[in-house]
Amino acid sequence: MKKAFTLIELLVVIAIIAILAAILFPVFAQAKLAAKKTSSLSNVKEVGLAEIMYQGDFDDSFVLFTTGYSDLSCPVAPRCADGLADHTNTWVYLTQPYIKSLAMMADPVIGDQDNIFGSGVNSWYYNHNRLPMFGYNYLFLSPFYDCNTAISRTTSQAKAPSDTVMFTESKSFTTAPNRGFFGANAPGAWPVVLPAVHACIFYDGTVGSGNWSGNPGTTSGHMTSSVRTKELTGANVVWVDGHAKFNRDTELAAGTDFGSAAYTNSNEGATITDLTKYKWSLDGTINDLGL
Repeated sequence: MKKAFTLIELLVVIAIIAILAAILFPVFAQAKLAAKKTSSLSNVKEVGLAEIMYQGDFDDSFVLFTTGYSDLSCPVAPRCADGLADHTNTWVYLTQPYIKSLAMMADPVIGDQDNIFGSGVNSWYYNHNRLPMFGYNYLFLSPFYDCNTAISRTTSQAKAPSDTVMFTESKSFTTAPNRGFFGANAPGAWPVVLPAVHACIFYDGTVGSGNWSGNPGTTSGHMTSSVRTKELTGANVVWVDGHAKFNRDTELAAGTDFGSAAYTNSNEGATITDLTKYKWSLDGTINDLGL
């Protein structure tokens, strides 16, 4: 007589399989995310190496954040109504001779969900040039004066090269979180830049989008300007000396009151409280923010 499984035995086996799946699937998901984070770290490291090679060819100057101001309302005419040139390039374009791969600008953790790095009309001008998923510490390495002129600082001005952010994973503020942005706003910079005569900082028009906040007073999670930290509670960073590592958002916001600052306060987020711990200033001051 042939033996067969009873219904109870089959149910027990199915239950065991279900339990094992419930245990293992999260582990697989975590392993997949860890692999993507490692790949992202490699990408941002390559971006940093391209910057260092650029410095070697330009007297140790940091790459320009942008070659000027661009009015996107007139992409065809050679000059816009305000008299300014309609086409400028960012650090992405300027470092391409050292990278030679736009795919490097897509963060593996997020993926190019909107096909930013695909082909299409004006894709380079509108997307590749402005929406890389790694943002530049432009406020300190290449300050953007009068929202028109980026000025390059030099590596000789670096007070702590191994402890100063150069590039980090970025996002397009609050309007398009699956996209990147070519500039990463430093935590606590907003309340200093806002009243300044010449210093310029990016935001998307939403309260708090130009600053960092770890205590937004809502259930949506913290708002962190153009730096991608919400998904991972941190970001992969390449530092001025060229080394790269993953840092928690609390580490990146060291020297500020990020943890307790609400985005609805008078500063729209964090303020700088201790420059000796601050990770973004090149020369140990915030002089560029207040010009």
